Amino acid sequence: MGETLAAASGDSHAFGALQGWRLNGTLERRLGFAHGDSRIEVLLRQQQEQQLVSVNGSDIPLRASLQGKQLTADLGGKQISATLVRHGAQRVLFADGERVAVDYLDPYAYEEAGVHGETHMKAPMPGRVVALLAEAGARVAKGEPLLILEAMKMEHTITAPADGKVLAFYFAAGEQVSDGDELVDFEAD
Repeated sequence: MGETLAAASGDSHAFGALQGWRLNGTLERRLGFAHGDSRIEVLLRQQQEQQLVSVNGSDIPLRASLQGKQLTADLGGKQISATLVRHGAQRVLFADGERVAVDYLDPYAYEEAGVHGETHMKAPMPGRVVALLAEAGARVAKGEPLLILEAMKMEHTITAPADGKVLAFYFAAGEQVSDGDELVDFEAD
């Protein structure tokens, strides 16, 4: 059952992960969704043969199956049949002539803003600066390449987060960088 909700979220290992699991104990997995400005916390729990889903603190017994895009669930005695469509992080349920869309909040996804901040762009992972593609003092457009970072045998292009000016590079071509090192000082317009 937990695998069904995990599959619906796009996280096929929601109950496959053994983190925090104890023999004869409760297996738990937290999922987060956004609906408009609201955040929905879902806790999946499985203890022996019983599955529960807790949404914003309310426990509901759960039985569910997902066959392709067709989701069938028994939530505390209420039968639900819906079509589930995934589009990127968005999950859309179509049931009884209604449409409900939520965004799955992947706890392992990095946020672009955290990697490419407004003024100091940071290395998303350890690697080596291959080339500087702009000059300090140059005006650049949003998305314009600033430098190339080689990491894990792949090249990653660090781009301008907005229209603005490159103030300085903190590393030269050929230098090693660590995860989170500041690469470029950037001033947005």
